[in-house]
Amino acid sequence: MRFLVLPCLALLLASAPTSARSDSAIFGTVIDVGTRKPIPDMVVTAASPSLQGEEVVVTDLQGNFRIPNLRPGQYTLRFERLYYHPYSRTDLQLQAGHSLRVHAEVVPDPNQPDMGCGPM
Repeated sequence: MRFLVLPCLALLLASAPTSARSDSAIFGTVIDVGTRKPIPDMVVTAASPSLQGEEVVVTDLQGNFRIPNLRPGQYTLRFERLYYHPYSRTDLQLQAGHSLRVHAEVVPDPNQPDMGCGPM
């Protein structure tokens, strides 16, 4: 009997979820503060004590981003792209089973060299 219980217990433990990820997400839009136009290719980084490492996404052509399957907790978002000042949002509280919408307005960096491919 003991030999039958051990393999069943091992199978049960192997099939148990290994992370506390949920259907929580952070999503939003990034725009240029001056032109009010969306910014594509902005790197959005989510950092949290709830994560191992960071989650990184890039905005689409409409400036939209989505970071899915996040654990509940407190988050900081960083927004970075050439020709713009870095921007951060801190103290974002994400709850289990909920999504959080973040609207970010970033400021162009006039000190960046103009190579003919600056902000859109």
